[in-house]
Amino acid sequence: MEETPRFGFGKRSRLVKVLVALLIVAIIFAIAIPLVIFRTVAVGYGKILVDPISQTISDPIIGPAWFAKAPWVSDINIYYALDSVGMWKEGELQGDFPPITPISKDGLRIEVDVLVRWSLDPTKLKALYQRFPNLDWKNRVVSSIVRETGRDVVGQYTAIEIIENRSVITRVLGEEIVASLYAEESLLESLINVEVDLRDIGPPIEFLQAIEAKLAAEQAKLQAEFEREKILILANASAAEKIIAAQGEASSRLIIANGTAESILIIARDTGMNATELTNLYLTLEALKEIAKTTQNFVVILGQDNLTYLIPVGQEQP
Repeated sequence: MEETPRFGFGKRSRLVKVLVALLIVAIIFAIAIPLVIFRTVAVGYGKILVDPISQTISDPIIGPAWFAKAPWVSDINIYYALDSVGMWKEGELQGDFPPITPISKDGLRIEVDVLVRWSLDPTKLKALYQRFPNLDWKNRVVSSIVRETGRDVVGQYTAIEIIENRSVITRVLGEEIVASLYAEESLLESLINVEVDLRDIGPPIEFLQAIEAKLAAEQAKLQAEFEREKILILANASAAEKIIAAQGEASSRLIIANGTAESILIIARDTGMNATELTNLYLTLEALKEIAKTTQNFVVILGQDNLTYLIPVGQEQP
């Protein structure tokens, strides 16, 4: 006698297995969905979704936003709002890179501190990521262009011209860096709103100290020359003053002498006296006047042949 197959029991067993499998899948999804699938994008950021299964890269999702993705899809975070590269040093502080150190036209090493800021075009994030999957365009391209442009521009000037034309060099360097970044093919015209700040530019401190020493020496030399000229001018003026005074004194004496001679001649003519005797008398009186300035007490004796004797009072007679 044949046994009838028990179809009901087999169906129930398979149904239980299916239900258990569905339950396991549901549990897995219940745990995975909140943790993996839902993501956010912050303000100023864009996210690129990379699917290794389909081998596709999505267009950027610009924040602020929510999005959902499969667990195997990677999301690449890219900041586009404002980025910068700084090449400077102040004491112990330093920017992203050391200062630019180009060689001036006359062979001196110049130190250039510069800060460059920019934003990224959000529509170019996908292409930029495909070109730079490590997101290293700042280190690989931007910094190189800034450093190379700084060397090219500053190298066209001498150290003195750099000191004297800082504002001109600042403008030219900024324009050249902006133009070079916009023209760089590898950046895919993704940089926008590029700005350049030249923080500082100048030759080494030793050069500045040498200039200051030279200027001080030149100032000292000019001061010495000024003092020498001043002494010569004063000496010449003093000499000229004495010459003029002497000439005036001589002229005055000549005038007096001429006047005295005329007076003596007039007196001799009117009185009938000898002009020579009058002259001797006049000279004697003038001499007595000079002697009287230093000697108060003396006796004057007029002798023959117009001889005059002076005898001080209070002294013994010879």
